Amino acid sequence: MLKRKTKTQVEVYEEERQDKKVYIDWGRQGGVILGYIVIILGYYAFIANTLLVDEYGFDISYLDMDRTIIFWTYETYISSMIPSIVFVLILIALMVLIIVFSLKEWHSLLILLILIPVFIIFILDLYLNLFMIVYVINTGTLFLTIQAFSIVLLFFVCFALTFKEDIPEYGIKASIWMVPLIIALGFFFYTIMFGFALEPFILQFGSGQGYINLLILILTVLSGSLSGMKIKKEIIKRKEI
Repeated sequence: MLKRKTKTQVEVYEEERQDKKVYIDWGRQGGVILGYIVIILGYYAFIANTLLVDEYGFDISYLDMDRTIIFWTYETYISSMIPSIVFVLILIALMVLIIVFSLKEWHSLLILLILIPVFIIFILDLYLNLFMIVYVINTGTLFLTIQAFSIVLLFFVCFALTFKEDIPEYGIKASIWMVPLIIALGFFFYTIMFGFALEPFILQFGSGQGYINLLILILTVLSGSLSGMKIKKEIIKRKEI
């Protein structure tokens, strides 16, 4: 009797241990981890084209680069054809509109399918090729802001994270964590190149440009994730009809 009782207790204990094992759903967590890796490897990769090049296009040492760009990344893709404040206001307005129509029901899908390409065309400076078509044809020069691919990449990673989820809140939550991840990356790269200092805290949290950068990151994450949620809902709704 004692042996049987002991054996039963051991079996129960083993079952409890198995229940307490950490289970990773690679269909979900794997996609999130992949999204984070893409941002870690890709976001600053595009901006590096600006960091290590001077105003004349010559390569420079990282010791001579403009350190503010690490924390004010939006300044790298501001169009040279538009005043900075106007560019930022238009960019913010486009992302706010994407967020609003991702939450509204009034012709939302059609409007989003217009707003998202407009957002991409605007931030990459592609519209300039249309306005200056003669110059483009004569010179063979295409207007394209490579650094802006960082924000486009962030938008579509957040879009994909929410689009693939059956419960969109999971994707939105995972997307929101992209903001502190990018901020932390900025501090990490600064520390690796220049050592620990107070300057990163001042640039990020003690200046208006730092908060503008933070606002653009938040709006990018929200517009990408919410539009992914909305478009998936509309696709499912149309399939059910």
